Amino acid sequence: MTRLLSHTIPGILFLLFVSFQTGRSAVIYSTVSQREFSVGDRILFTVTAVVPKGATIVPPDPANSFGPLAVKSWDNRKSALAQADSVSFDYVLTTYKAENCTIPPLPYFLENGVAHDTLRTESVPLTVIPLCRSDSADIMDLKPQQVTGKRPLLWLWLLLGVWAAAAAALAAWHFIRKLKKPLPPPPPKPPYEEAMEALSALDAKQYLQKDMVREYVFELSEILKRYTERRFGVNAAEFTTEEMLAWLGISPLDKEQKNSLEWFFRAADPVKFAKFMPDRDTIGRFGAEARGIIEATKPQSDAPAAAPQKQPGGQA
Repeated sequence: MTRLLSHTIPGILFLLFVSFQTGRSAVIYSTVSQREFSVGDRILFTVTAVVPKGATIVPPDPANSFGPLAVKSWDNRKSALAQADSVSFDYVLTTYKAENCTIPPLPYFLENGVAHDTLRTESVPLTVIPLCRSDSADIMDLKPQQVTGKRPLLWLWLLLGVWAAAAAALAAWHFIRKLKKPLPPPPPKPPYEEAMEALSALDAKQYLQKDMVREYVFELSEILKRYTERRFGVNAAEFTTEEMLAWLGISPLDKEQKNSLEWFFRAADPVKFAKFMPDRDTIGRFGAEARGIIEATKPQSDAPAAAPQKQPGGQA
């Protein structure tokens, strides 16, 4: 059962204790460092979920989930309690619009063995303080510096000289630009060739030998999304996992290829966003599935030409 909390810290701790004593599966609550701030100021927004031991929390995409607010950075941390695990997500937020805004309700996907649930935070209204208040003092009746006597004309000649030099420089720049036309950029490599080179470059970084599994899965996911985007003409680089899975339902891929892509993106999300550490077999499968789907969907024009077959009588 899911509970939504937004109270003081003592009240939160009491409700957490009651929730787990009465058998509730998970509790989520949020705190914000301040509810009033100016444009460009940064505030700390923290979401904490208390979940059963061993459960996994997958957070929403920070780039598309906070409405008008911009996420400058985010991180997560986990601590073990007596009868549960506490997982916290810390976001540094700001806004560049001089108007009040709201942190919208955020969904966090809970996986606990075969059970699944979605925990949602409450919305948090924020007040943006204008830089210029109505009660600010107006500077009135200020007069410019008074000059007595006849004004010298030297400054005028200097100003005209600067204008003339700037005009001459601008004309020369336009003339040179017309003489030197930039070369057109080289055509992009075919999707299959680009993807295979990217996989080779990823292997050369030796992320897995350095135990950098999360970085490895991140870059592998980006390579697979870019290949899918260029190969099938969809905006896969901007897709969330749910949007990618929805596209699979209408894609021209066969059932085995759809199952391979679905497994990859579902298994990659906990590693990318919840810092989940899979076993060695799963880590090795990530690379094999990505390479396999690229090989299986390679256009025929990218495939090497077949060797000519011999005709009867020994002629090719």
